[in-house]
Order: sequence, then structure tokens, then C-alpha cells
Amino acid sequence: MLKAMNDPEHQAPKRSRTRIGFVVGIFLLAGAAAYLVADPEQLKSFASNIRHAPLWATAVVLVGPILNWLFVGLCLHALVRRHGVVGRAEMLALVGSAWLLNHLPMRPGLVGRIGYHAKVNNIRVRDTIEASIWSMIHTAIANTIALGLMVMMPSDTPLGVLVLVLMIPIGVFAIISGFGFMHSAKFGYLMLGLVFRNGDLLVWMIRYAAAFAMLGITITPVQIALITAASQIAQMIPITGSGFGFREWGVGFTAKMTSSGAAITMRMAIGADVINRIAETIIVIPLGLICSGIVAKRFAAWSDANAESPEDESADHAQDEDESGHASEQKPPDH
Repeated sequence: MLKAMNDPEHQAPKRSRTRIGFVVGIFLLAGAAAYLVADPEQLKSFASNIRHAPLWATAVVLVGPILNWLFVGLCLHALVRRHGVVGRAEMLALVGSAWLLNHLPMRPGLVGRIGYHAKVNNIRVRDTIEASIWSMIHTAIANTIALGLMVMMPSDTPLGVLVLVLMIPIGVFAIISGFGFMHSAKFGYLMLGLVFRNGDLLVWMIRYAAAFAMLGITITPVQIALITAASQIAQMIPITGSGFGFREWGVGFTAKMTSSGAAITMRMAIGADVINRIAETIIVIPLGLICSGIVAKRFAAWSDANAESPEDESADHAQDEDESGHASEQKPPDH
């Protein structure tokens, strides 16, 4: 089966579908931008509100993407550590580089990170993919918990109180993780990943509350949870990096369908998401370039350290033929 999946004839249709999906995402993103500028009066109102936006909201929108990068990197670090040794700074650099590269067709950042772990960290491809799957499962768990908590909150609950409430699951999973490490390192790291994923979701929810505040709109706890969930789902769509286009329209439709709280038009919701998109772009370009440079330098150093002469390679190959079993199939130790 694996051979068939790696066959060029099998991969060609998949690459074509991914390219088509990327193009569709770009068209949706362009359509969202066109939809925003279609109403000049609303656009002027947006611009005026942004100029007079609360300082805290502007700060959250700009700093939020950096916090998301940190939480996602630490989440993946914990999940990958279940299968091998990876440095925290190393993982943060990998995630930052992948974040930038995933804006391109075919999501090369994800593929590159998987290949890097296999070569440099000696972590099997299937183990890295398993970590990514757990990351998505953690995202679903975090969103379900957040929505359940937000449903119980009054519509006029201050944002500060919401933050305190959303920190409860982070504390609970941190305690579970601590006890988990006493019995199983793998379980401890699994729960630690859930701690960081809840932290990532908390930042996203605050970012959306801040983006709407910049437009002069106060949204309810349930609206924050639903809009954030729609954004998270769109970003998991594999055919386009960072949910290009799908995220903007997903947030717009979700906000329009919410029945409680502030009456949010689709144009307002798309505008709020575009504010977050612009802030991400401002951050991801320099951060991604710096991280890509760090990853390239580390990979070059690893390549130099593991470079072998043809004679050495021949000797190693002869020795491998005499040994029974395959090292690549051995399960790494539990860290």
C-alpha cells in the first residue's frame, strides 16, 4: 500500500487537487476583500473605528500571532517528544518556518517538518504524523470545552472574566499532566500537549474579541466561541494553508447565524477576520524567514557532522547486511 501511495501516478492527482484547492482559497480570499470594499460607507466606518480602536485591542491583535506560534510549537514539541528527542527552540524554529511555507501550495511546511524529524531527529514519519493527528484531536477537545463553558456565561460577561474561566481547563490538564508523568512519560506529554493547545485556543478567542472591538463591536462569549471554532475548522482544511479564503467566509457565515448577542453582519465578521489575517501576515513573514534560516543552518550542521566518505558508506553497508533486523523498524525508547 505504501508503495502505491508513493507511486508518481498516485501522487499526481493528489497534487492537482491540492493546487486546485489552493487556487480556490485564493479566489475566496480575493472575494472576501472585494466584498469588504463593495460598501464604501461601511469601509469608511471600519477605517474610522480602527483609527480610534482601544489600545489593548490593537496590542492583542498584533501580539496574538506570536503567542499562537509559541503555544502551537510547544504543543507539537510535547507530542513529538513521545517518540524522540527534539529541542524546544528547535521545534519552535520548525513551526515558525512551516507557518510561512504553508502559505504556499501543497503545504510544504508540514512535509518539510516531517522530513526534518525523520532525518535529523531519527523520528519515524508515522510517529510525526501521529503527533499532528493528536494535535487536531486536542484542538477539537479544546473547542468543545470552551464552547461548553461559554454557553454558561452571561452575555455581558467581561472579557477578563472569560479569560479566567478559560484558564480553568488549562490548570486542570496541567495537573493531570503532572500526575501523568509520574506513571507514563508518553501520557504526561500527551496531556501537556493539551495544556498548550488550550492556551492556543484562548489566545485565538481573545484575538477575535479584540478584532471585533477594533470595529466597535462587543461580542458575547458564545459568539466568541463559535466564531473561533469556525476559524479553527477552516485552518485544518488540508488543501490550503492557514485556511485562505475558507476562514474569512466561515467566520462571516458563523457570525451572521448567531442568534444571541450583538447583531453582526457578514461584512463586519469578515472585516474582523481580515484584521487578524493582516496582523498574522505582518508577523509571519519576518518570523518565518528567521526560523527558516535557523532550521537551514541546523540542518547544514547536521549534514556536515554526518557526512561520510564513500569508503565509510561501503563499510557501513556491508556491516548492516550482516546484522539481523532493521534499525528503522525498532521502536524508539519512551522519553
